[in-house]
Amino acid sequence: MRKLAQLPLDTAAFAAKYGPWAVIAGASEGTGECYAQELAGMGINLVLVSRRADALQVLGEKLKDEFGIEYRAVAQDLTEGGAGTKIVEAASDLDVGLYISNAGADGFHGFFEDDVSSAHRLVAMNISTLIDAANGFGRKFLGRGEGAAGRGGVIVMASGAGLGGQPNLAMYSATKAFEINLAESLWAEYNERGIDVIAVCAPLMDTPTLRRTVPEGFDLSQACDPSHVTHNALAGLQAGEPLQIIPDGPDQDLQPAVEAARKARLVGFVEFNKQFTGG
Repeated sequence: MRKLAQLPLDTAAFAAKYGPWAVIAGASEGTGECYAQELAGMGINLVLVSRRADALQVLGEKLKDEFGIEYRAVAQDLTEGGAGTKIVEAASDLDVGLYISNAGADGFHGFFEDDVSSAHRLVAMNISTLIDAANGFGRKFLGRGEGAAGRGGVIVMASGAGLGGQPNLAMYSATKAFEINLAESLWAEYNERGIDVIAVCAPLMDTPTLRRTVPEGFDLSQACDPSHVTHNALAGLQAGEPLQIIPDGPDQDLQPAVEAARKARLVGFVEFNKQFTGG
């Protein structure tokens, strides 16, 4: 399995800013479980969301026993209409400081051969649900600071596939591009107001989803440890980064420069837009 260097993370400061509750959409296994494990280790309580209530219950009880946290299991299909709003409502009585959008995996499909209903399910999960949940929690974050400031964070688990088109991943690539651009835009709007947003261009990761998807004999040595990816995502959020590209694929040597250029462009637009907003 491919190892990633781990970025520094101040867990006490992280829990103080993004706790006492975090919501993880897509929490039952893989990267969602990795996020849950590390956040629970910081003492952050969890709202665990996925279709599989039994898996959430098992994970929640395990983390409660190990770390003494509270948890809430929310069985919700993220492709269902209004799913994002239902997630916000399920946590309406809690002081949530972090929302993690961690869903949207898809297998290889030929767009013209596939039923178009699968494309619409990806749009619902990666776009509509994200919009409603991020907006709902973001409104709450604005009220958690002092004056015009807020306090909280949003992590959007996008993909390197969102950096450009890929064969047999047309809808996945397109919806992940939406996730990246939405997260970068929200970072530009709210980073200076105390709300952090990061898009993670995730690489190939050794998760249960990948193992169910790839053909027998696939070389998993090129896949990253998902716990390394999620740790670095938390660290990147805390560091105030808008985008994290984990080099992967045939153009990986170019990707650090792409990440730096995209951030420089964002910072430039923040200053440019202040001419119009006076902010």
